[in-house]
Amino acid sequence: MRSSLLDWLRRPSFWWLGRRRPADRRAASASSTGPQHAPDDGDYSPCAADYPVFPPPPPQSIMGNQTQYWESITARKFGAPQGVFEDSSLFALYRLYEFLVLDRVIDYRNCLEAFWRQREWAVQDIPDPKDSDAQRYAFLAGCTYLLLRSFNERVSLGLRRDNPSLITPEEAEAAKNVPDHLRPWEKVPEWAAAVPPVKETLVIPTLDGTVLANKADSKADPDFLEKNILLWKPHISFT
Repeated sequence: MRSSLLDWLRRPSFWWLGRRRPADRRAASASSTGPQHAPDDGDYSPCAADYPVFPPPPPQSIMGNQTQYWESITARKFGAPQGVFEDSSLFALYRLYEFLVLDRVIDYRNCLEAFWRQREWAVQDIPDPKDSDAQRYAFLAGCTYLLLRSFNERVSLGLRRDNPSLITPEEAEAAKNVPDHLRPWEKVPEWAAAVPPVKETLVIPTLDGTVLANKADSKADPDFLEKNILLWKPHISFT
């Protein structure tokens, strides 16, 4: 299933995974049995488990039931909630949130790349989720800073979100020489900057259960620390 999930994240549209080939029917992880598969006779009808429910649960709820929650993600065949037929930057932010809470590195990196390729989704324009859960709201805000850093890392290399898939060496060299003030730097949404830090430090373990000792650890993500969330600095680079 992992290969299908990554294919889903790389597609321009996220709500349909499509039918998988037998070679793709692998477990999503060592702790997951993967999804049930659509029947091959053409009689498949979507069910509630095929869709995400947004907003996702708060971080503590996900961390308290990681295996089952990951299985629910890998069982999805659509990227938007039931009855919604268009993806959005907010839905993409929710998916990034889920992968980060679960520390699914390959998946959140592919989520970052998929977001990058949606050139009309400016980071600063991600709608305010106006979340009533303080921890989830702070974590979602932290995710926008992660998008910012990841994308501006690309911009600093001369890349643009509206670049074609292939550019010539001459075009690449010209892009590197564009003055900084003319580059399309991303900004965080105003709502994300205004979200207050959580009152009690939220500690997010890695996939193998490792937690950082304290906020002074150099491996802690600085932007999440601003929201009082202790999180191992994610890998944000992609090609």
